[in-house]
Amino acid sequence: MEAPAGWRCRPGGRLDMSHGFVRHIRRNQIARDAYERAVRQARGRARGRLTPTPSRPRRPDQQVYRPRRPGAAGGPGGDANPGPPPADTRGPRLFCLEYEGDDGHVTAVIVHQGDSAEEVTRRVCARSPLEPALRRALCQRVQDELSKRRGTG
Repeated sequence: MEAPAGWRCRPGGRLDMSHGFVRHIRRNQIARDAYERAVRQARGRARGRLTPTPSRPRRPDQQVYRPRRPGAAGGPGGDANPGPPPADTRGPRLFCLEYEGDDGHVTAVIVHQGDSAEEVTRRVCARSPLEPALRRALCQRVQDELSKRRGTG
């Protein structure tokens, strides 16, 4: 079998690669690989240069709404007095007495070490009136709690 006149075939069935087409393809592939490698390295260096400060200014701290406690002085359900006497004259806080009336309203009174049972009972009765028998029972209970916490009982 002989090849036609326009064909370039070598003996042994191989293609004639002397035209250089494949060399151009290989050169383009090598150049593309080198370019992609350079781009990847440039991206890696750019990532390493991050500054510690944020790029945009931080939002200022937002104010948070904190509702007043119902038993706080001056608020609804609080003391009718402008404020309690300073805590340092009555001593440290011992406990918080909470009394729930028949109507479901809770009266909270903070009891200090220097308070007397009669004074605490008077403060509770100022906010929710009590019968004389309940008032005496409350006074006795407050006296027991005070003596327990003061270490005299």
